[in-house]
Amino acid sequence: MGHGSARNAATRSAAAKASARTSSDAELVVLAYAAGQEVPLDETERNGAVRRALFVFAAGGDLHREPALDDPAVISLAADIDTPERRAALQAALQRVEFTDRMRNDPELAWRAFACSLLAEALGED
Repeated sequence: MGHGSARNAATRSAAAKASARTSSDAELVVLAYAAGQEVPLDETERNGAVRRALFVFAAGGDLHREPALDDPAVISLAADIDTPERRAALQAALQRVEFTDRMRNDPELAWRAFACSLLAEALGED
């Protein structure tokens, strides 16, 4: 999937946009993080993508805010690490655990939740 289509992720997932920063979104991010441990992502590529997303996040305001599923930094990170193989690995991992219908019915939401978890992890390291 190209970068342009990932940039449109927020518009394809209006429900996620409308409910950003809710406890259910936080649960999605935690679940995506756990499932994302099975996503094949080279550490060097991951670190570079997260570093670029941190710059976008910093440009967006208060660094102490929580990243949201519709945050430009999350959308940028999701696009940066996106491959069909990685998405398939995330979906396969999510199928092995109980997860919400929101993520089952919206793979884009699941992918952004994974990207959000990577960004949140990086912000927590600082």
